[in-house]
Amino acid sequence: MTSFNTLADALDAAAETDGEIGFIDGANDERRLSYRLLKRAALRMLAVLQAEGAAPGEPIILYIADNLRFVQFYWAAIYGGLIPVPVAAGATDAHLAKLAKVWAHMDEPRVVTDARHMERILGYFENNGAAAAGERLAETALSDEPPAVEQAAEQATLAANDTAFIQFSSGSTGDPKGVVLTHANVLANIAAITEGSAFGAHEIALSWMPLTHDMGLIGFHLTLLCHAFNHHLMATDLFARRPLLWLDKAAEKKATLLCSPNFGYRHTLRAISAKGLPDIDLSHVRLIYNGAEPIAAPLAREFLETLAPTGLSPDVMFCVYGLAEASLAATFPPAGAGLSTVRVARGELGIGDTVRFDDSDNAIELVNLGTPVVGADLRIADADGRALGADTVGRVWIAGPNVTAGYYANDAANAAARVGDGWLDTGDLGFVHAGDLYITGRAKDIIFINGANHYPQDLEAIAQAADGVELNKVAAAGVRAPGADADELVFFVVFRGHTEDFVPIARAVAQRVNHGTGLAVDHVIPVRQIPKTTSGKLQRATLARDYAEGGFDDVVAELDALMATRDTSADAPAGAGLADELKAICDEVAPDKQIGPGDDLFEIGLSSLELAQIHEGIEARWPDTIEINDLFDYPTINDLAAFLARETAA
Repeated sequence: MTSFNTLADALDAAAETDGEIGFIDGANDERRLSYRLLKRAALRMLAVLQAEGAAPGEPIILYIADNLRFVQFYWAAIYGGLIPVPVAAGATDAHLAKLAKVWAHMDEPRVVTDARHMERILGYFENNGAAAAGERLAETALSDEPPAVEQAAEQATLAANDTAFIQFSSGSTGDPKGVVLTHANVLANIAAITEGSAFGAHEIALSWMPLTHDMGLIGFHLTLLCHAFNHHLMATDLFARRPLLWLDKAAEKKATLLCSPNFGYRHTLRAISAKGLPDIDLSHVRLIYNGAEPIAAPLAREFLETLAPTGLSPDVMFCVYGLAEASLAATFPPAGAGLSTVRVARGELGIGDTVRFDDSDNAIELVNLGTPVVGADLRIADADGRALGADTVGRVWIAGPNVTAGYYANDAANAAARVGDGWLDTGDLGFVHAGDLYITGRAKDIIFINGANHYPQDLEAIAQAADGVELNKVAAAGVRAPGADADELVFFVVFRGHTEDFVPIARAVAQRVNHGTGLAVDHVIPVRQIPKTTSGKLQRATLARDYAEGGFDDVVAELDALMATRDTSADAPAGAGLADELKAICDEVAPDKQIGPGDDLFEIGLSSLELAQIHEGIEARWPDTIEINDLFDYPTINDLAAFLARETAA
C-alpha cells in the first residue's frame, strides 16, 4: 500500500486506477462507481456544500440510507476539510433519538438526508415537544440528491493530524460518545490491517455491514479504497431480508474477503435451515472477519461446517478484536490460522482473578483474538492501573498511533477513558494467555445485540414509559446463557402483586421497547426490588447473574404459560383471506411465536430482522404496496390485512 498523508490522498491515487465499487441493492439491482467517478461526484457534492456556506472544520451529519449517496457525501466532506459524522438512518424512535442527541451534542450542525427521512425527523421533534428545534434542523439541512451548482469546489489543504471524521458509538442515545479520528489515526490502522490481513495484490471484498459502523466504513470501504481494490457494498436491510443473497453474491463476485458479527451467521444459518444450502462456490473466500460483538465459537464452527460443501475453507474464520476508539482494529490473530479457543472455569473471571482452565461441560469457551496490530500496544491492568501478568483478568488498555485522542466535547468520557501514560481504557475485561488476548466481558453493563452495543439506561428510559412501570423501577440486562451465541435481553420491573396481574405490564414493556428500538425482548420479570450500590447505582450485573443461574426460572415459566393463553381468536376484518396469507408469511418467518391475527407484532417480541423478513414476504406477494414502516401503524395481522385490502382495492 502506498503511504498516504491524508484520506484525500488515497482517493486521489485510487482515481488513477481502474478500481471500482459495486452497490448491491437487490438480486438484479446493482450500481457501479469507479474511483475516478467517485472523486468527480465527491467534488460536485462539495461544491453544493460550499455553495450553502459549509467551511473547513465544520461537522456535517450524514443521515443517509443509500450507500452510494453516503460515500459521495462522505468523500465530499473529506475533500473540503469538513468533518463527516455518520449516523445510521432509520425510521424507529431509537434511530431518530440518536440523531437528535448527536445533533444537539454537536451544537446543531448541518444534516444531509433524504425527503422521507426528513419528514420522519420533523415528526419526531414535533412528537417530543421540540418542533422549533426540528425547524432549525430543517433550515440548514441538505437533500442527498441536491441540484448541481455552477461554482467549482475548492479542495481544502489537509494535514495528517486534522480530524477525518467522528464515529459515534452504536446504540448510544443517552450519552453520545463521538470518537474523534484523525487522518493519521485511520491511515495507521489501515496499514496495520493490511499487514495483519496479509493482503494479496488483488483482493475482492463484499460487505453488508452499514457504513455508519466502523467495520463497514473503515474495514470494508476505506481500507479497500486505499489499495484501490474492487469491493461491493450490499444494503444492510437487503441482507436482513435475504441473507442467502450475501452468499450468492460472494460466490458471484469471487470475493476473497467477507465480514460478519455473530448475529449475521445465526441469521444466515436460519435461512439455510428454511430454504436449503445454495449450490455455490465459496472456495475463493480467504478471510471472514468476525467481530463487533462477543464471538460465539460454537456458532462460528456451525457456520463453517454447514457451508463446507460450498468449498469454504475451515480456516477462513478470522476472529478479531477492535473498537471505534482504535480506528477499528486492536488485535489480530495470524491470518488464515482459523478459529482457536480455550475453555475456562466460570465464576473466576473478575479483575485480578487468575484464570483456571477447565475442559468440563460447564466451562466457558473463549476465542483467541491474537496480538496487538502493528504499531499498537496492549496492557491488562488491575483496578489501580498496574499491569497484570499472563492468565490474570484485568481491564483491557490499548495505545498506539491508531488510537483516538478522545471523544468530541465529552469531558466525563475522556476522563474515564484516558488512563495512565497515554493509554485508553476500552471498558472490556480480558487476559493474555501465551501472548494472545482473550476477552471475558465488559467492565460495565453494555448489552450486545445484532452487532450493536446498547446502553441499558437508554433501553430503561424507553421501558419506563410503559403502563404499570414506576419511575426508576426498571433495569435492563444482557445475559449470555451457557452455550448460547447471543445475549438475551431481559428487563426486571419492580412489582409486588400476583404474577397474573403482571402480564399486561410485561406485554407493555416488550411492546414499548420493540416499537422504539426494533429489539426483541426475551423476558420481562417482576422483582420485589432492584439491588443498588450505596451510591444508588443499579446493580444490573447482580440481577443478570441471578437470572443466568436459574434464580428466576419458576417465574419465567409461569409468565410464559400465562402469556401463551392470550386470545388468538380475534375476528378477522374485511379481507380475511388476506389475513390468512399474512399469517402464513409470519409463521414462516417466526414459527415459534404462534402469532395470532389479533397479536401486536411488537408486543410479542419480533426482532427487526424478523420484521424485515415479514416485509420481504409481503413485498414478494404484493409488490410496492406496503412499506416496512406501515407495520408500525398496522401492527396486527388483522390491521395489516384491512390496510392491505384498502390499498389493493385502490
